[in-house]
Amino acid sequence: MAIASTILAFLFILAACGSKDETAETPQEAYENNCAMCHGQDLSGGNGGPPLDTLGSKYTQEELVEIMENGKGGMPAGQAEGEEAEKIAEWLRNQQE
Repeated sequence: MAIASTILAFLFILAACGSKDETAETPQEAYENNCAMCHGQDLSGGNGGPPLDTLGSKYTQEELVEIMENGKGGMPAGQAEGEEAEKIAEWLRNQQE
């Protein structure tokens, strides 16, 4: 019985340490989950966030990552960080009109 309990506990630990790639978001999903509430599904703005449909002409990708990680104006810091922020910034720059 003790062996079965140990094996079961080990399996739960392994499951909790699963690969992050299995749940990796696309850049658009990352935007929708982190940004769309304030900036709109279609980048048109709303709910306090400005439109994002012309960011490519205003900010570099590095500046967009900086804003997501550290905030700017009324936008709080930490909306996305690291690789996720990079992914969203690249996607945003590709969505320009």
